[in-house]
Amino acid sequence: MSLLTAVRPRHVRPRGVELGGAPGVWWLSPLALVGLVVLPTTWLALAIADERYRALWGTPKWIDLHWTLWFTLGLLLFLGAAMLPGTRGVRRVANWPGLSTGDLRILERSATVLFWLTMVGYIAYAAQAVRVGLSPSLLLTSLLNQELYGLGIRDRLGTVPGLTTMTQFGLGFVVVTGVLVIANGRRARYTRRLVIVVLLALVRAFFVTERLALLELLVPMLVLVVAGMSRRTRGARRAALLPAVLLPVVVLVFAAFEYSRSWVFYAAQGGQSFPVFVVERFAGYYVTAYNNGAIRLVHQDGAGLPYDLWSAFWTAPGVGSANLYRTLTGVDADPAYTLALERFGNPEFNNYGGVASPFVDLGIAGGLVFYVLAGLLCGTLYRSLREGRIWGLLLYPVFVLTLLELPRYFYIGQGRAAPGLVSLLAIALLVNRARRRRTGAVL
Repeated sequence: MSLLTAVRPRHVRPRGVELGGAPGVWWLSPLALVGLVVLPTTWLALAIADERYRALWGTPKWIDLHWTLWFTLGLLLFLGAAMLPGTRGVRRVANWPGLSTGDLRILERSATVLFWLTMVGYIAYAAQAVRVGLSPSLLLTSLLNQELYGLGIRDRLGTVPGLTTMTQFGLGFVVVTGVLVIANGRRARYTRRLVIVVLLALVRAFFVTERLALLELLVPMLVLVVAGMSRRTRGARRAALLPAVLLPVVVLVFAAFEYSRSWVFYAAQGGQSFPVFVVERFAGYYVTAYNNGAIRLVHQDGAGLPYDLWSAFWTAPGVGSANLYRTLTGVDADPAYTLALERFGNPEFNNYGGVASPFVDLGIAGGLVFYVLAGLLCGTLYRSLREGRIWGLLLYPVFVLTLLELPRYFYIGQGRAAPGLVSLLAIALLVNRARRRRTGAVL
């Protein structure tokens, strides 16, 4: 032993664990997502005066300091709980995510199944469009002439129960394929299928005015791309600066959708310029969601059973058609909310406010407990992603989308999230069961 080695201080660290060295970028953590997106918008909603609510968004201001403080306490509890799973350090994984050949084989098969399930949903949409007389030339003309609303495309198209819902398997497909791209590199088959699914979602987003159809694919893909970039120092530096680029891009994409969706109508009324309209509209979707949450807390009586947090169950095939929620509670949840907006708010801005949802469903004490448990779960999944564990790789991208959308609504509890979420849970279980059979590996 050399003299230098003898005098060098020894640091005690569990073998294989590195504090903060695993893939991950600061703005993907639940702490950043809630601390920099959700908390500021909570207080922005309070800061705007009543006359601005009325002038800009046609609704009285109901959000007050009382509810803002409760929302803030819940979010702070979330942040504190989300920090706990990372206090043990993060295990370094050689060649992150370190998936085995057996794992990748399951993911390959799963991605293929999910792709074709998604295609069945879009084929059903295409057949329905033909049936109601929505030809490609008519759609193109309406897009060029900015007459999407005038034709009532969304109402005419409708849905095909049990079939068009299958487009929502696209969420599971892009997550699984994103993991495969990280592990195997870009391959032609992955790229072709991703492009097809994203382009179909883009068409749906424009013609059915369903922006979320595109957003719920792009956000999870971005999470996995950024995680993959951050494996190397140079990539991590670039990824850390991405929010400065992404925020203007998000606003521009929002403006493009709003131009065809709302601006044509509002421009005819005269008034502000298009850039001012876009900023006010963008802020309005978030601010009025908090206000709508306050309307529900102040003016709607509790139904006795949670609805927002379990919306996917109450609207599921069979359960929704039987109107089980109304049978059990005597309340028809969606019409009751619409009526509350008509009386106290503005039905045009109908996001129900995801930050308020735990308090609406569970009361104040239950809402605070919910935020603690949600923080622990998100912190655990983020740590799991950084360690290359299958649960974090497949589920955390969906939770990032949920946190980003939390000011407006509770995404992961909605029926549209269910097909993708259930498929990802099933795939994670399959991977872990196969591991146990092969090597006895733990989750």
